[in-house]
Amino acid sequence: MRKLLLCLVIVFLLIPANTFAKEKMLPSGMPIQDVEQTVDSIMEKYIGKDIPGLAIAIVQDGEIILLKGYGQSDIENNKPVDPEKTIFEAASVSKLYTWSAVMQLVEQGKIDLEADIKTYLPEDFLETTFDKKITMLDLMNHTAGFEDKAEHYFIFTPNELLSLDDYLTNEKQPKQVFKPGTNTAYSNYSTTLAGFIVQRVSGQPFEDYMQEHILEKLHMESSSFAQNYEQDKNMMAYKGYGYGKKGDQFEKKPSVYVNEAPAAALNTTASDLAYFMLAHLNQNQTGDYQLFQNKETLLTMHEQSYRSNAQLPGNAHGFWERFNGINRLIEHGGNLIGYTSLLSILPDQNFGLAILTNVEDEASSLRIDLYEALVGNKKESIPISTSANDDLVQGSYRAAKGIYSSFLSIAPIISSDLKIKKNEGGGIDVSVPGEEQPIHYVETAPFFYERVSDGMSLLDKQGVDVSRMAFEVDSEQNIIKMSFGTATDYLPVKLMDRASTNMLLIVIFLVVCLLYTLFFLFNWIKRVFKSRKGKVAALSTSYRFTAILAGVGLVVFVNNILLFLRTMSDPSQSLAPLRIHLGINWLLPLAIIVCGYFLLKHFKKATLAGKIFQLLLILISILFSLLLMKFHFLY
Repeated sequence: MRKLLLCLVIVFLLIPANTFAKEKMLPSGMPIQDVEQTVDSIMEKYIGKDIPGLAIAIVQDGEIILLKGYGQSDIENNKPVDPEKTIFEAASVSKLYTWSAVMQLVEQGKIDLEADIKTYLPEDFLETTFDKKITMLDLMNHTAGFEDKAEHYFIFTPNELLSLDDYLTNEKQPKQVFKPGTNTAYSNYSTTLAGFIVQRVSGQPFEDYMQEHILEKLHMESSSFAQNYEQDKNMMAYKGYGYGKKGDQFEKKPSVYVNEAPAAALNTTASDLAYFMLAHLNQNQTGDYQLFQNKETLLTMHEQSYRSNAQLPGNAHGFWERFNGINRLIEHGGNLIGYTSLLSILPDQNFGLAILTNVEDEASSLRIDLYEALVGNKKESIPISTSANDDLVQGSYRAAKGIYSSFLSIAPIISSDLKIKKNEGGGIDVSVPGEEQPIHYVETAPFFYERVSDGMSLLDKQGVDVSRMAFEVDSEQNIIKMSFGTATDYLPVKLMDRASTNMLLIVIFLVVCLLYTLFFLFNWIKRVFKSRKGKVAALSTSYRFTAILAGVGLVVFVNNILLFLRTMSDPSQSLAPLRIHLGINWLLPLAIIVCGYFLLKHFKKATLAGKIFQLLLILISILFSLLLMKFHFLY
């Protein structure tokens, strides 16, 4: 018996200890040793086809379990991506660093998340529309109510860069269009304003504060918030070129420089992003990677700070929540000319994923495949059912995030609105611009809908979770807004404001002015030929002024096409040089007044057909002028 026990002890001691250890798993249940092979197989589907180059970092339980580069950082010179050296633009992932800096100062008692931000700003610095105070939480949650504003956001030459003090002036401030706390409307300006507060409260220039208290603190030696990154020769030696997808080819994009540094100026590597994730997953705030003095600050930052509906994801002090099955991730994506990025962490399971790519508007299924494989997403079957609310929620909806105070406010008219129609088989169909097929939803709670259609939408591929949606109603059951629980709410659009209505008016105006102009041109040519054979009858006053009004209308239409083309060539350019087009637009209302006066004065002398043509032209010109006024084309 003793010999048997001795043999058993010897056998036990010879067996490796890890045989009895619990195998380490990712949140999806995947063994850690399978991660690289799985990621490799996913990348094989997209690298070189949808994405020229990519660096990925995956962390779990305080360790980097995968740090790898794929594809090329410089296609022309066949330079591969190095996850430790290749520098990418992090774009809006930069915001997470700014919010982390804010929380550091909250921890020190220098910022109160609930205080009026005017407390931290110079007197009369911020112009607001509503009496309700704006808090730092409003800035973090993107509920401060500011419109979007592309002007000066990024530029193509570093000599046009502005300091935060110069950039954040009242004349450059976006207009406050919503009462604070009422609508989610993604705002780069809000983060930039928070960065300015960090600068004022800390007494350090924003870039210096971030370098000392975030980047150096986390040993992020290849990262910088410098606006003019070209001055850093080491950075330029390793920076990957940015590209755009054009057909089956990648087109190199020009370098850009960001004025709103706290919102999007971070240049970094995948390895440095891994350190940042480790710091955010370091709940004990010990060791090399710690952002705060107390773990309570970190835990607070990861708590939900706003949601528009109890069943939707929301915001967590600057992170966006995402639900993948039973897992709650907090994350932020980024998109800039030539680059797309993502940082996503699962605090409850000590897991993090970050990707940096050198292609803009990345919209393959890559991130969805990564979520499914690494995080998991258990989906439950939802039965199709009908609801009385299916009728109530029908209509057109427009993103709250948008431009409201310049002629760029017409953008939704061009891109169209999100449309909701009742599905006769039960539920509703949501048509998203750019999608071939609508997304089918059914109501699973009052005014709360979940997706039942298969496949992935373009929004899914862009990182927007549209698996659930909720409607807010007033006491009379009128829809106030719709939300997916993402970066913007959607507001109902009245009939006269809908894209289809306004596009119809634009098309009718163009057709009328074009046909009238061609008609008068044809008659002018006929008169030239007749004049060679003898005298021709004099033109009536009505005829001349109808021709003038039609011609002016066509000139104004062409003028706005040129304005649109000039704007699209550089959406972030200063609008001041473009205001000449707004001046030219005044020709139309002036022509309506002058020509209308003479047409009405001689109205009785016109033929019946002439009267109809004149009234139609005056009416459509007035309606088009009102449209120009509504969308700020006459300012």
